[in-house]
Amino acid sequence: MTTLHFIRHGQSTWNAEIRIQGSSDPELSELGISQAKAIASSLPEFDRVYSSDLIRTRQTTSHILSGKTDHVDFRPSLREIHLGPWEGMLLSDATDKYPEHTDHFRNHPAKFALEGAETFHELQARAHKAINEILAECNGADIQVLVVSHGALLKSLLIDYDDKPLNDIWGSPHIDNCGHSIVNYTNDQPKILKFADLTEW
Repeated sequence: MTTLHFIRHGQSTWNAEIRIQGSSDPELSELGISQAKAIASSLPEFDRVYSSDLIRTRQTTSHILSGKTDHVDFRPSLREIHLGPWEGMLLSDATDKYPEHTDHFRNHPAKFALEGAETFHELQARAHKAINEILAECNGADIQVLVVSHGALLKSLLIDYDDKPLNDIWGSPHIDNCGHSIVNYTNDQPKILKFADLTEW
């Protein structure tokens, strides 16, 4: 049985500004650094570590591991949803300029289609592919694995494991910055033990 621990990155400077990030690359805020350091004490020792290659996840991983990142596998496949022309915009500005698209993004994610951006369907497929590749490398070993990634990517994966539709991606439970989820895999079949810090949801 392989156990994957999914951690969302700490607060970034753009999270604090309510600025759209997607696959752009802002750093952690001071609060984000504190969040990453704080969660480290509650985590087990890990046999393998994977992380998105964006700076906010790299920094989160580094703080969790006290700077010992030589063994970390940083992967573009674990990046956040790519949001094309929205990236770098304040959410309020995107709402004003793209009212229909932002309505779909918030309230009907399965319908979201913005030119130059990933859809949530594409994100979810990428998330499954990325995690299945990690599981194949683990080869069913009884090990603890850390995966540091992003809110939408992790939520798209977890709701599918929980038999919920894609339109529930923004529903409860919400994955906060440095939110921790745990999934056991037996013969690659997932069982959620903790979902966004909750053992019941």
